[in-house]
Amino acid sequence: MVDKEQAGYYTRTRNAVRSYIQETSRDRDATRTENELCAESTDIKLELAAPILPLCDRCHSLVNHREAYPIPYPPLSYIRDIMEESPWHINHVYHILDAADFPLSLVPDIYRDLSLQTQRSLNRRAKTVTFRHGKRQTDVHFIITRADLLGGMKEHIDSLMTYMTQVLRDALGPSSGKVRLGNVHMVSAQRGWWTKEVKKKIWEEGGGVWMVGKANVGKSNLIQAIFPKSPDAARKLRVEENSSHLTPEFGPLDIEESGLLPPVQKQYDFPVLPIVSSLPGTTASPIRLPFGQKKGELIDLPGLFRGGIDEYVQDGFKFDVIMTKRPKPERLTVKSRQSLLLEDLVRITPVNFQSVMLASPFVPLTPHVTSTEKATEVLLGQRKPPHPPIAKKGTNKCIASAGVFELKYDVTEKYGKSVKQSKYQDGDNLTALYKIMSVDILIEGCGWVELITQIRTKDFVEGEFPKVEVFSPNGKCVGSRRPISAYTFLHEKRKQDAKKAGRRRRFG
Repeated sequence: MVDKEQAGYYTRTRNAVRSYIQETSRDRDATRTENELCAESTDIKLELAAPILPLCDRCHSLVNHREAYPIPYPPLSYIRDIMEESPWHINHVYHILDAADFPLSLVPDIYRDLSLQTQRSLNRRAKTVTFRHGKRQTDVHFIITRADLLGGMKEHIDSLMTYMTQVLRDALGPSSGKVRLGNVHMVSAQRGWWTKEVKKKIWEEGGGVWMVGKANVGKSNLIQAIFPKSPDAARKLRVEENSSHLTPEFGPLDIEESGLLPPVQKQYDFPVLPIVSSLPGTTASPIRLPFGQKKGELIDLPGLFRGGIDEYVQDGFKFDVIMTKRPKPERLTVKSRQSLLLEDLVRITPVNFQSVMLASPFVPLTPHVTSTEKATEVLLGQRKPPHPPIAKKGTNKCIASAGVFELKYDVTEKYGKSVKQSKYQDGDNLTALYKIMSVDILIEGCGWVELITQIRTKDFVEGEFPKVEVFSPNGKCVGSRRPISAYTFLHEKRKQDAKKAGRRRRFG
């Protein structure tokens, strides 16, 4: 029995499907009119673009109604089995990471599970290509997508490249300190930042390019920006070899009886690219996109499981908790015996704080500062939340501690008071009076919360840092990283806007 909710099902009564059936059922051998024969010699660009096919019911619901039946997430072993059927001798894995909760979207043990080539060591004689059992090993590139969520200017994001590489080293483990990590790229498909470099690299390397990553990290959206188009010479060659340009021919597909990898599509300069949607698990099966006259192939793979906070959100609010644009938060003050509440899902509570904590929530969740007692009652369902609840029923019964996190990173140079603002202390004594400690609390699939606090240097004990405890559903969907200090970019932008506004008032 055919399941109507699964991908690939078509309802014959839909207008698009009915029109397509009527067009393809016509006799293609019918006599063409004189005008059609003239158009055949002029309309030669039809073969450059893929024929428009109707969407299946699932894709139709995704595009028009932003809803679809969820599909099961494949395990990493399924991705490995598909890659073993690759027809290419040279393969490249592009591991897609999301900048919103980086590096929580990193697939652990990806080198071991996919049998990838290890990173080059710092030794200048380290090999760039390695072989195993007579076969060239697959190399890996790390692509950090949606970089525009970290800042509004390309120069600011470009300055974060060293920071992102260091955070990736921390996530890969202690052994990553002895490798180069020269294959990390940070792009923004929406604004076109650094997509040209990645596109050029894919075109020059060729072979099989496999897009691997967790669900809803932006793989399909990235493909639309980096898919390499053929040069003009290849286009002219293909047009000359084609005998028919007026109506596309749909011949029988060479489908293997067994195998996980679907058949390759016919090559077009402008193929039908994967559908982009904010719903996790949009890509149901591998999509093969050849390019460059058998030069290479881009394969979009289904997303792996990503345990985001949206699993505990009501269906009507799932799209609201996905970060789609750069937030501009206000810095909140959390005093002693207070907690930061993110909707009715997450609570951040200071532990043994002697000073005030400042929080900048870069998340699409509505923040609220209240007493720790009230915040606890809200998460347990014993008190009405300050905002309309978005958590599913029963979520309050599974609230647990996600761990205690230390504010152990010194950001005094970024957030410290300017020397010019103090007329009683010189520069050396000013920086020695206090330290500003910080950490980023990550909410998986949602964003991060920047926490900072100031401590006196004479009260600071080496190894003892201010701490916060985070509570979330089942104690999951929470992590930490060294602070990115994204609020500094926002603060500088506001200062520049204030100067411009004052200048306009004086001279306007």
